[in-house]
Amino acid sequence: MTTTLRDPSSPPRSDELELAGLLLTTVPRLLKTSMLGGEQSTMSVNRAGVMWQLREHAMRSGDLAQRCAMTAPALTEQVDSLTRDGFVRRLEDPHDRRVVLVELTGRGRKELDRYRDHMKLRVARVLASLPAEKRARLRAALSDVQDALEAMTKEQTNVR
Repeated sequence: MTTTLRDPSSPPRSDELELAGLLLTTVPRLLKTSMLGGEQSTMSVNRAGVMWQLREHAMRSGDLAQRCAMTAPALTEQVDSLTRDGFVRRLEDPHDRRVVLVELTGRGRKELDRYRDHMKLRVARVLASLPAEKRARLRAALSDVQDALEAMTKEQTNVR
């Protein structure tokens, strides 16, 4: 099999757009399906999404709302709840006291890890219905996608 690399800045072909659509449709359905039936996690998808954005570093509230596709009031409500549960904390920005940063706590990181493990177990049950050969192909393809994303991230970082 020959692998042809294309310039990522060139317009996507119709087959690439179709594949992108399939992936963007499948991932949310997979997550939704994995949350149905059986034991439920105590963490909502929205709470986990906010915490996931904070896993690498604290963020300004406005940036966090944008990354989570939430309105500022909705994010404030979510952060208030996560703060009460000890999963996040608010901090003053040392460079601008008017800015509020939101940071994941150690307890929040542990809860996020538990949620991730719960979701992995549920998704693994869905994937178990695929034959081993198809799971191996999917694993290889997703590894390639991860590699491409990392390469793009490095390239974008070097451009700045």
